[in-house]
Amino acid sequence: MKRYTFLTFLLILFVSIGFYFYTANESSAQAENEVGVTVGKTAPVFILKNINADDIHVDAVTDKKVMVLNFWATWCPPCREEMPELEKFYKIYGAKVQFFGIDEQEPADKVSMFLQNNGYTYPILLDTNGEIGQRFKVNGIPTTVIIDAKGTIIYRKTGGVTANELKAVLDKAGVNEY
Repeated sequence: MKRYTFLTFLLILFVSIGFYFYTANESSAQAENEVGVTVGKTAPVFILKNINADDIHVDAVTDKKVMVLNFWATWCPPCREEMPELEKFYKIYGAKVQFFGIDEQEPADKVSMFLQNNGYTYPILLDTNGEIGQRFKVNGIPTTVIIDAKGTIIYRKTGGVTANELKAVLDKAGVNEY
């Protein structure tokens, strides 16, 4: 009888240990896929209006494309400085990636005039109340976020970026210019 009790105890012990490791692995896998705003997290999905007041659904997974988001404003000197590089990048990669400049808290007419006066053609979305900037925890502009086609953030930088920096990230993600 003691032998059966001991074997039952061992069986319960092994099942408990196995269950512990199984649930620990499951919770760490879930943590890796949590929605967040840092590299390795799943990017939030959102809707913003473009310059023409059309609703644009921003979701890399649905679009099945790498997505580049650049948070900026017309009054921001570093933003203005990087915009020619972003335009250059957009002209090379615009058909292969989803690219959006996200203007922070400015009226559409002001943003539209700025774009026209400077000849910028890449798509701009308007975060008029700053909600998306807050959701992405944008504490300074410009901030650039790159999201892979699975919806995972693969790059984040606050401060100006160059077309070459963006190209390097896209090369790692398997997106080539040709």
